[in-house]
Amino acid sequence: MKTFFVSFLIVLGSTLFAQNIERKIIIENGNFYFTTIDAEFQIGTMNTGKAAEAIKTAKKLALPAGRNYSEPVNPFSWDIVDTSVYAINFLMHSQNDRNEAIKRFNVASLKEWGPAFTTMDMIMKSIDLTPYTYNDPYLFITRRSNVLSNFYYDAVALNDSSYTMAISNNGELSIWNYNGKIWKHGEVQKFHVDDYFSLFTLNKKTYMILNSGVIYEISTSGISSVSKDCGSSLTNGFLVLNKDEKTVWFMKNNDLNQHTGLLELVKKKAVRIF
Repeated sequence: MKTFFVSFLIVLGSTLFAQNIERKIIIENGNFYFTTIDAEFQIGTMNTGKAAEAIKTAKKLALPAGRNYSEPVNPFSWDIVDTSVYAINFLMHSQNDRNEAIKRFNVASLKEWGPAFTTMDMIMKSIDLTPYTYNDPYLFITRRSNVLSNFYYDAVALNDSSYTMAISNNGELSIWNYNGKIWKHGEVQKFHVDDYFSLFTLNKKTYMILNSGVIYEISTSGISSVSKDCGSSLTNGFLVLNKDEKTVWFMKNNDLNQHTGLLELVKKKAVRIF
């Protein structure tokens, strides 16, 4: 049994780091957090460790949430504020109701992957979790059109009572905010999106970075362009959001080094956006 468990961890570790980081690395309170997705089952893993240390030291925590695998793939939408993880569970499973896909859970509730539970255990847990709030933005766009085309979304949390989502479909974009009780949204705008985008927050403002690298400030009041650009397509890398230093960086996938301390690596290899 001991030999099996060690072999399991070796295989799991090599598999996770062969996967792409989903959207971003968050640094907060001296720790780093990033998610990866299992290529076969699409269930998530939260990787976490000390920000000054290399990512090879990360604990690999099983997430009760995952993404879809149908084309086009929208990367896993997740965020973390203090000790709360926010995730949109878009796993393709007959029992997974996407109108109940928005979940919130505590980091402390997550357990490291191991033989004590299976991938299917986590999939079923993700389905059974009570939603943080109903997914009104998704319900709105599917009522507006029964055809999903250039359908992309991402969401972030400013705090425990402010959650913002941007969602696109059929050449339209809408911005939504949940205040802990109700959803509100701005006017639906003609805004062509031909690939996924990502959201991030900084100094109580929310930004949307398109796959091309162009950045917009967004709110339910509207969208305004920002004279910033990460200089690369999002598909080539990921954001690094250092909440401790209030900085935002972009790092290319091929610059990620598992053996160098993350903070050192960011300063050497990443491009600072803010």
